[in-house]
Amino acid sequence: MIDYMTVLEMLSALERGAMTREALATRVREQLNVLEPKVQAFLYVDPEAADRIADPPGSGPLSGIPVGVKDMIDVAGMPTTGGSRAYHRTADEDAFCVAKLRAAGAVIVGKTNTQELAYGVITPPTRNPRNLDYIPGGSSGGSAAAVAAGMVAAALGTDTGGSVRIPASCCGIVGFKPTRDRISTQGVMPLSTTYDHVGVLTHTVSDARYLFHVLTEHPGDSLIRAADGRTERPRPGERASHDRVLAVPWDYIRERTDPEIVQIFEDALGIFRHLGYGFEAVEMEPFDEWKALQLTVRLPEAYLTHREVLEGPRRGLLQGDLAERLDPGREVSALDYLAAQAIRREKIADWTRKMGRYAGLVMPTLPCPVPKVGQEQVQIQGNDVPVWDALVSMTAPWNVVGFPAVSVPCGVDSRGLPVGLQVVGSPMDDDGLLDLAAQFQAAAGIRL
Repeated sequence: MIDYMTVLEMLSALERGAMTREALATRVREQLNVLEPKVQAFLYVDPEAADRIADPPGSGPLSGIPVGVKDMIDVAGMPTTGGSRAYHRTADEDAFCVAKLRAAGAVIVGKTNTQELAYGVITPPTRNPRNLDYIPGGSSGGSAAAVAAGMVAAALGTDTGGSVRIPASCCGIVGFKPTRDRISTQGVMPLSTTYDHVGVLTHTVSDARYLFHVLTEHPGDSLIRAADGRTERPRPGERASHDRVLAVPWDYIRERTDPEIVQIFEDALGIFRHLGYGFEAVEMEPFDEWKALQLTVRLPEAYLTHREVLEGPRRGLLQGDLAERLDPGREVSALDYLAAQAIRREKIADWTRKMGRYAGLVMPTLPCPVPKVGQEQVQIQGNDVPVWDALVSMTAPWNVVGFPAVSVPCGVDSRGLPVGLQVVGSPMDDDGLLDLAAQFQAAAGIRL
């Protein structure tokens, strides 16, 4: 088991005097020195981060807590590269989400690695802290690896087709993508302005909720100053009135999921059943339909964002075949793009109606075991499937409709690698979704 502390454990230890801020700073420094050379989660580490942890600049609800930020997100005074040699600038100001963290007293330890321009699911050269022979997932692989390894207590990521939930599942932590636009993308390098979400990676659902409330706080919201000046922690949200029934897209799952993953998923359903939930099968459109909607919208948006690089002298700085994979975005017609957007709106309306009947929807986060480093295909039910298609098949649909979704550890496979359960909620019912996921995590009692 990896040595780590959750956000709330750190805050509690500091408040009780069980740990000094100097001891926390030493802990973070030692974790970075020992683990970072092996895991390679960071592209940039602030050399003064430990000093700020020992003597934090503020006394907010995250005072002195070490946090990583994916290198798609601006942090003032730190480089923003999107994991690419084609981009390199020092940000003049914080992204909105980073400003929220700083205002709460968090210490930004550094910029975590991302697959180049957030376009992928592998995140080289970062390795999975659970087993260095395996990928951490992506594109927020650096953020997930840094949290899983205990180098930071939490991290920000971005999620366009699963890029927070996929690495959370691979690394055995929690990855939460809230309802689209609940966390502002201002100051975030876009991949797809339609599908991009900012999300959080933590060890527990409680931590994810805590950060979510910090990142979305407005005057009078969940972080409330008590009469004596202390900051109260957010209380669990009150669930809307739902039947205690969970939707399960069984046909979608069984058609494309490794049998071992299905068994672990069924065991997770047993935990929900013990909690008093029932299940109902729900139809879900084929993956190829979701994939087409993703590509028809995402590709032209990504091409527009990176057009200056793709059509200029910096094109050769893009690694591998990334430029060739982005080029088709130039060929998508305005008619096809607008038609895809219209279909997307129809799906949002349809799935909003469907989800209104349930407490949530549950499915595996990934349909297969975590791939090895360098593995290009996975075998699922006797078929060779490209790693990218496999890893996004369960997650990308929820970017298309923009619904909140969270990956929670639900077990380990026969190789001892983590398996994630994905819980999906109705739009804007982020707290209800987190309630449901927290119930599961508490009942499952899994601490990897």
